Amino acid sequence: MREAYKETMDRIVVTEKMRDRILHRICSEEPLEPKKSPMPRWTRGMAAAACLALLVAGAVTIPNLLPRPQTENPPGIQTGIWERKEAASLEELSRLVGFEVEEAADLPFQVTETLYMAYGSELAEVRYSGEGESVVFRKTVGDTDPSGDYTAYSDCQLLELGDRTITVKGDSGEYRLAVWREEGYSYSVASSTAYSSTQWLTILDGIG
Repeated sequence: MREAYKETMDRIVVTEKMRDRILHRICSEEPLEPKKSPMPRWTRGMAAAACLALLVAGAVTIPNLLPRPQTENPPGIQTGIWERKEAASLEELSRLVGFEVEEAADLPFQVTETLYMAYGSELAEVRYSGEGESVVFRKTVGDTDPSGDYTAYSDCQLLELGDRTITVKGDSGEYRLAVWREEGYSYSVASSTAYSSTQWLTILDGIG
């Protein structure tokens, strides 16, 4: 069989014209796409596992890259747990939350607007605004920090004011936030402007 095949091939003569026609046919044909071998099951499984790992890593990492809110909403408000209700006065605010709410009487700017807000019967907020500045005073029952400010400040200092020990937080000796606890309540005062510890003592001494 092999000898007969060799003898047959030896008799075939490819002329110059035949060679040109064959080459022309090959060049004019569209190239064939290589067949895609199916992905083995174990490879598909590894790819799916890798994608899942990336999704999990992204879910953990992305929230940490997002900026933290500064005194936007107290804990619980974002999920709608507490009902938000505006009051017309400090007295009405105290009735809504069920405990006495103090007033900030000595602020370093002229107050032109005061807003009173009750979050359920859990937290009271008084927002003082004027001259491009603002101060937010909050009070709540228990030991929860009511400020809602999760900023990683570089500077903290303890201030003694009567029987109160107050923590002020800020950067480079200028502070924007004060928090403390007293007689079963937690308090916070957040300012849009940074003040020195001496100025904060004046602000905090005027709360009552």
